Amino acid sequence: MTAAVSVAVVLGLTLGCGGGRTDHEADGKSASGSAGGRAPEEAAGPPKAEEDGPTARLRRAELEKTEVAGLVIEEAPPGTAGRGTPGSDLPECLPLANALGSEPDPKPLGSVVSTFAGAGEDDDLEGLLGTIRVAEYRPGGAAATLGRLRSAAAACTGGFRMRTGEGESQVFDAVETVAAPKLGDEAAAFRLSNAVEEAPSLITVVRTGDVLSMFFATSLGDPERVRIPGQLVAAQVRKVVAVQRGEAGSDEDEGEDVGTEEG
Repeated sequence: MTAAVSVAVVLGLTLGCGGGRTDHEADGKSASGSAGGRAPEEAAGPPKAEEDGPTARLRRAELEKTEVAGLVIEEAPPGTAGRGTPGSDLPECLPLANALGSEPDPKPLGSVVSTFAGAGEDDDLEGLLGTIRVAEYRPGGAAATLGRLRSAAAACTGGFRMRTGEGESQVFDAVETVAAPKLGDEAAAFRLSNAVEEAPSLITVVRTGDVLSMFFATSLGDPERVRIPGQLVAAQVRKVVAVQRGEAGSDEDEGEDVGTEEG
């Protein structure tokens, strides 16, 4: 088996939002139809929740296509992700399986999802593939979610079996907590080694208030060099902070790569 399945996990995780849109948005749309009890003329107008809700606010934090040098960043296309709820053979590892799945638990108030890939000009980023999920939670939800991920990584160092929402099996033979970026209110990073494939899956999570910026990556190039570029993490966190403050982001901190053996 090649790294294709691992890539599918990375590109499929979190994308059940369909083009970056979340269930929060879908709920807002269904509420505007006849099932929500609104008159047809009311349904024709844009729902207020869509304009003012968490997802609309987070959209202002999405990175532009060429905003990070060496990477191409795009809105996650509809239908890329799988559906359904992931599972794990070990209950203590379920938070990691949920993070890799298309339906986060707990469900955020709203989220946006993008994909990133090496642009080709930079040999160090060749073959790099991944996703970014920026999600806003109820007060305390982001910190609790990150805490559960830390606990799961500590409990599952020996690996675990994961079942995707479609019933596809993944086996990780090791989970390692690696150096995290010094950004946001707190951050954590994990490296999951696949028992069959050579390319590991990386997860980096940065919390800023009640917002989690989650990054996932694998590589079709050199598996030993797979990483989550520090400049990508820093750029995304800057935009989240800027939206929270109602300001434009700055370009001060480029950050350090996360997930390399040196990291």
